[in-house]
Amino acid sequence: MVYPGQLHYSQFQVPILDRPVDDPGRKLRVVCVGAGISGITSAIRFNQHLGEDITFQIYEKNNDVGGVWLENRYPGVACDVPAACFAFLFEDNPDWSSYYASGKEIQEYIVKVADKYQTRQYMKFNHVVKGAQWDEDRGVWKMQIHDTTRDTMIHDEADILLLGWGQLNNWAFPDVPGLHDFKGPYMHSANYNESFDLTGKVVALVGGGSTGVQVLPEIQPKAKQVHQYMRSRNWIAPVGFGAGELIKRGALEAGNFKYPEDERRKWAQDPASYHAYRRYIEDNMMEYMSENSFKYGSEEQKKTHAEFDKHMKEALRSRPEILQSLLPDFPPGCRRLVPGPGYLEAVVKENVKWIPKEIQCVKENGIVTADGELHECDAIIWATGFLADFRSRFPMVGRDGITWAQVMDPEPEAYLGVMVDKMPNCFLYLGPNAAPGAGNAYLTSELECALAIRCAKKMLREKIKSICVRPDRLKQYVAHTAEYLKGTIFGQPCKSWFKRGDPNGRNIAYYPGNSLNSMVALEYTRWEDFEYTYLNELNGNPMGWLGNGYVKADYDGSSRTAYLNPANIDYPPVPQPKALQAKGVKKEETDQLAKAKSGSAVHVEEFKPVTAVA
Repeated sequence: MVYPGQLHYSQFQVPILDRPVDDPGRKLRVVCVGAGISGITSAIRFNQHLGEDITFQIYEKNNDVGGVWLENRYPGVACDVPAACFAFLFEDNPDWSSYYASGKEIQEYIVKVADKYQTRQYMKFNHVVKGAQWDEDRGVWKMQIHDTTRDTMIHDEADILLLGWGQLNNWAFPDVPGLHDFKGPYMHSANYNESFDLTGKVVALVGGGSTGVQVLPEIQPKAKQVHQYMRSRNWIAPVGFGAGELIKRGALEAGNFKYPEDERRKWAQDPASYHAYRRYIEDNMMEYMSENSFKYGSEEQKKTHAEFDKHMKEALRSRPEILQSLLPDFPPGCRRLVPGPGYLEAVVKENVKWIPKEIQCVKENGIVTADGELHECDAIIWATGFLADFRSRFPMVGRDGITWAQVMDPEPEAYLGVMVDKMPNCFLYLGPNAAPGAGNAYLTSELECALAIRCAKKMLREKIKSICVRPDRLKQYVAHTAEYLKGTIFGQPCKSWFKRGDPNGRNIAYYPGNSLNSMVALEYTRWEDFEYTYLNELNGNPMGWLGNGYVKADYDGSSRTAYLNPANIDYPPVPQPKALQAKGVKKEETDQLAKAKSGSAVHVEEFKPVTAVA
């Protein structure tokens, strides 16, 4: 039947592939940049779910796994999220020594997991990716990689490119005149010299973000004097996230606690008890990310604001000049919240000189501030953060010759924080507007990895050459995000990298909701939000993916009735007969009666559908 204007089926090519519908007929080459948390997750999950259908490779610029936790070794480096929550979903760690883990312990855990799942076989260390260009005709990314050990360039191609290069490891010294003229030791906190002995020295600490507030309490007791340069106002939280457990254990003032040996021993012997504890802690974290906590002007938000204000005023009452220049006029959370146990106690010490002034330049013997004063020092620690603006770590040229820099400047954009316009078959971990306001970074990486795997499976199954987010859908996501964040603490005026330094700019960091909302969005893939191109073998007819009419089980001797495997059957509940309901008979009893009448011994409760990356 053809109505006026409708095409006739005979106008279409009819390719009949000579293989079963579930035989992809190819392997996908998957390449990941970076061997941090996201890279390790990718190595484990891609090989778990795609197995023989892919080849997998990670290029890592460092000499080991870990990413940010390998690189950052400054004094006091730690995570402000409870260690129980800061872990791979599939790998509990009952051996955390303290509630908030040190960077060293986190790195040890990451190495342990990477080795347990044998991920190093997929990794090439000391390999720096230098460039990637999209080949439209072939549907691959052509890559150039520098093997720094052998000082040679190698080439690779990727059907799927995963970018796990991290957000907090792209460091650089600030653009300060004369910075390298300084004659004493100087270092960036992300490239800290662990052999440096600051005992008895006058040390300049530049920066008071998340890094600076961890460094000061560690160096203040050892240094002769510390010059704390802090040009921005910020809220210094008394403790990290998940403070409820600190209160419960009487450790709120200390800001952390060590787990007793007997408790760790119990958890090691009874993994289920530790997992229950992990869920309890993570439940508290999720509760913190409630609507009342994030919504600007809510009673909960006002209460938090008042508590932080009180805490800082009490801690700094002996140094009112510090309070005057540090206390913000924006709500807590507008800039990244800085949990700083011990910072406010250290900054009021007599050997800490507070310098809330712009730096004009560096001389060979110290730092000159904007008022022309020279502050002499013996060493400088630049705790000035990272280039966290989602710029590419190497030149990337995508579809139609559009570069990564063009789509990420002036405002970075990515669909659900993962997929970027004009960058087909490319998945970015923890990209723009991907991060919930607080929570488990491992969970976000896991969800993003699962999305990439579903896309890879669809590509294999349907003979797709490329998948890329629709430009209009990307803009609609950004519009929704911007509008949502206006009503939260994250959308209020303040100067931060979240807004690229513009107090009234669009927040480019946070996801429009909490972790649970993000989980739903990433798990339920909207295939209509993407554009596709197909392999040439389909001759322009995507329905050619149906193949030769058969499946692999028709050829390889495997079972043709896998659909009858109890694990694959979605067993419905047996309704309770109304007559028995009226008599108050329990449903379990009616189920057993129904089974007895049918002669079935099957206990349907035992058979649950397997949840997997579909």
